[in-house]
Amino acid sequence: MKFLLLFALVGVLATTAARLAAADTASFQQQLQSDLRREVERLHISYAAERTRNQKPSDLYTPYLLSGLISLHAKTGEAALLAWAKDDLMWIVRSALDSNGRATPFFGSSFRFLPTFCDAYLYLKSHGSLSATEAAQVAEQIAANADARIDRADFGAQNRGLIYGAEFLFCAHAVPDAPNAARWRQNGEALIYDSLHGWSVEDASIYEPFWLNYVLTLSEMRGDLAEQMKHITLRYHFDQSKELLMPNGLMPDWGDGDWTHSWMWYFANWTLAGSHYRDGTFLEAARRLYDANHAYYKDLPAEAVGALGIALRWLDSTVPLAPLALDKSAEVVDDLVSKKIVFHGAMGSYAMFTYRDEGPFGRFTRDYQNAQLAAYEEKPHHGHADENSFAMLMQDGTVLLADGGYRAAYARGWRADVFHNRIVARTGFPPEGDVFGYLMADPTYHEVQTEKIHFGTFGSLDYARTRLVDDERGYTGDRITLFAPENGLTIVVDSLLIDRAGSKVFSNTWHPDHILAKGDNWVVSHPDRIPIRSEYWPNPHTRDLVIEFVSNRDKVAQTRVIDRRFNPSEAFLQYLNNYFFKGQRLTFVTVLRPIAAGSFVPALLNDVKLLTDEHDDGRTLGLRFMLGGEPVTVALKLDQTIGLTNLRGRPMFDAATGAVSYGALRTDADFAFVRERRDGTREYAFQYATALTFAGKTLFQQPVWDAMFQGPGNFAVPDRRDKMPRWHEVIPATVR
Repeated sequence: MKFLLLFALVGVLATTAARLAAADTASFQQQLQSDLRREVERLHISYAAERTRNQKPSDLYTPYLLSGLISLHAKTGEAALLAWAKDDLMWIVRSALDSNGRATPFFGSSFRFLPTFCDAYLYLKSHGSLSATEAAQVAEQIAANADARIDRADFGAQNRGLIYGAEFLFCAHAVPDAPNAARWRQNGEALIYDSLHGWSVEDASIYEPFWLNYVLTLSEMRGDLAEQMKHITLRYHFDQSKELLMPNGLMPDWGDGDWTHSWMWYFANWTLAGSHYRDGTFLEAARRLYDANHAYYKDLPAEAVGALGIALRWLDSTVPLAPLALDKSAEVVDDLVSKKIVFHGAMGSYAMFTYRDEGPFGRFTRDYQNAQLAAYEEKPHHGHADENSFAMLMQDGTVLLADGGYRAAYARGWRADVFHNRIVARTGFPPEGDVFGYLMADPTYHEVQTEKIHFGTFGSLDYARTRLVDDERGYTGDRITLFAPENGLTIVVDSLLIDRAGSKVFSNTWHPDHILAKGDNWVVSHPDRIPIRSEYWPNPHTRDLVIEFVSNRDKVAQTRVIDRRFNPSEAFLQYLNNYFFKGQRLTFVTVLRPIAAGSFVPALLNDVKLLTDEHDDGRTLGLRFMLGGEPVTVALKLDQTIGLTNLRGRPMFDAATGAVSYGALRTDADFAFVRERRDGTREYAFQYATALTFAGKTLFQQPVWDAMFQGPGNFAVPDRRDKMPRWHEVIPATVR
């Protein structure tokens, strides 16, 4: 009986919690509706003078106001909204008439706006708001724009190709009896195919979300949205963007991107995802994003009003908000398409690392874009040369490192590798003293291949290793990241293997933007603002960033003021230039240390120490530093072939020959660490190891597996122990 009562009570509590959560969603819907109502009235009134004079709207995004008006009217039925929508629609139509009263294409070469224009036309027509003459005028305007686009075939799984196709189909849907409607439909179907049947080739924060939004609105218009939402390729885009959300509620920028641009399309897309999949985490992500951007912008632009209107249409208030757990480091969806890793830690620590290359998919789109678009600085499409780079580093709401941004002018932008926080390579020998100028002289994108080697979260340290192969420059670069969640300390080890001999330049390049203090191999920095083209986001100053170069033999460090993100910006780099032989190994070690603003002391520079000698051949690297006043020893096998031996066949690993000593730590692991805690316990972890000892004590060892096939007969490995892929454990003091 008690069990039944308890069970009933649990059920009541669960139902109550669900209702409260649903009420929260309903409250958010009311907030969205109220904000949208205020914004559409403000914009409608602000356009009054131009509208009265029948001038062409000066705001390119004016048509998005129509989406906000009709979506809001569909919810509230307020007559004024319908009247305003008609006024603004007919304003656009009449401002585009020539001297003979004939329709000229209002949108000209601009795109993205026709679908919302067509939606408003059909909505007003269905509500009897347009006279026969007015409806005919709107239809003529739609036809004029669609006919003007017949020459466009910028196809592929990217924003322009999809939007051109969507425009044709929306126009054919709105004016099905137009003389060229059949041709519009054929054009549209040809252009949308790639986007509806695969991943987008875009790798840019401002383009991906509205590409996805057009997939969704187009599918909704065609009546197959429910089927489209089943596709794994579509779900991927929802998940990827949600997992990139930052602790302050904003999205990072990468590729062609701007700090706060396109947030409204992420918002609309997540609203649909949460409502359709009945997953409240998407709605909570949308709420956070909305609150953060609305707090910054106050008065929302027309583009945001259009997206909010679509979101309001899609929002299901019966889906409860759900907690959004984005507090642990993780790979963002996958290592084939996304190729991004987010590091999370205490005090709002966040780092977004990208290693996305062109990818082994979307070949038809990529080849076409390379052939028809003269944008030599970018990957196809909109992706920057940002492989193996940090696009964002922040803590406690303060941005410490940011991406390269969009571009100042055509073919004069920040897509090139030199504008990103990464290793930059060139062949040849630069004039002495002008290495950075030599790097900047070649902004052309050069194709590279990347892949993940390792990723894992191991208590005190999160660890990632990604590989970049640059066939053109003749080297392979592994970027190893060690991230301490408890304080945001990040150690980046770049291990370079020369694949082809020759004169080369390698620059370990970082963009702290505004340097507060500096020494021979370190800087303290804080970007006081984040440029967004013609506006600025005020960056809080709760934290400074200390960047320190630790491995300095034969390397030169310098700072340089450059043009980046539409502003003067200070770069900090460490470079090597020489003739390098095949098989030679080079190593760069960078320490990124967020600290409280104004708290820098030189003693911080003595914390991270190398355990190998400076004359080491670069095959291994040991590090020692402090976390929370406790020593941590790290082992890195930079050359993963150590321990492999050929035994009449494929290379076999052998723990005895593969073991390396790093101070007190000895292991055959590719990565390992031991943390010596004050209470006498020892925390250790590794990636890919057979055994690990510390201070002469065995902490881990795989048992012998006699049946393991490690070479035939007398050629077999004598000590047959398998490799464990990953391990994390705390050894009590009593065990030691």
